[in-house]
Amino acid sequence: MLQGLFGGATARVFTRPGVEVSREVVQAHRRHHPAARGQQESGRTTNFIVYTDGTVSGDAAAQAMLKSCEGDFQACQQWFGGLTPPDLPMKVYADPNAGGAYHMSCEGTDIHVLSDPTVSPGFLTAEIVEVFQAAINNGWDCGVTNGEALSRVLAFDRHPEIAGEFNQTEQDWWAAGHPDHVNDNSAGDTDQVANGCGDLFLYYLHSQLNFDWNQVCGAGGNTLGACYQQLTGYDPQQGFSDFINALSKIDQGGTLSLPASGNPFPITLQ
Repeated sequence: MLQGLFGGATARVFTRPGVEVSREVVQAHRRHHPAARGQQESGRTTNFIVYTDGTVSGDAAAQAMLKSCEGDFQACQQWFGGLTPPDLPMKVYADPNAGGAYHMSCEGTDIHVLSDPTVSPGFLTAEIVEVFQAAINNGWDCGVTNGEALSRVLAFDRHPEIAGEFNQTEQDWWAAGHPDHVNDNSAGDTDQVANGCGDLFLYYLHSQLNFDWNQVCGAGGNTLGACYQQLTGYDPQQGFSDFINALSKIDQGGTLSLPASGNPFPITLQ
């Protein structure tokens, strides 16, 4: 997290593992800021205005996002019970310094996305999810593990081409002794170990326990454990224990046997 900018605002970031966005980069971003040098509108849809950074890759990234953004927005509407967030249209900036994607708050609809046409639609989707999280206001918090993990797995659902980059975060969490970030929601959105745990637990809810994403999003909760309890009626500590027991079935000498998608579920428990 990047704090203390623009009167205490906190940037919400979704970056590739090992990538950091500097304070100087974020300081150039404020709500409905004017286009930077080289930026110009590339196109618009019902809910988005997309800007290129003026480079070849920026032009291509902007066009890729224009092609996918409305479909991703509609998927988010379905997941979040049909609601429409405020402060539309979203303004999206292809930005070579974004590192992934970021906006200044969970509800912020000015979004910077890396200038890479292959992965920019997926990174944008994660930030769209965070805007919907803020709008539903039922416990998802994009600044900590539960909300960050949800934004990631839903982006991976729509854009599996970006999922493989984050498999190592799941392995790192397992190798670290698999601490309980299901019931402890204190880690920030850039804590990759906590995010790896959150991703896997949401996959567990969806693919092992068979809850649809709209059920998960609608359940909410201040922790992933609270979401589990709302969905199942069972104690969240038991949920975490069962989750660990399931993953232990695919442990191979301290490393999880994961597919390219990062989602190992369902796992046969017998």
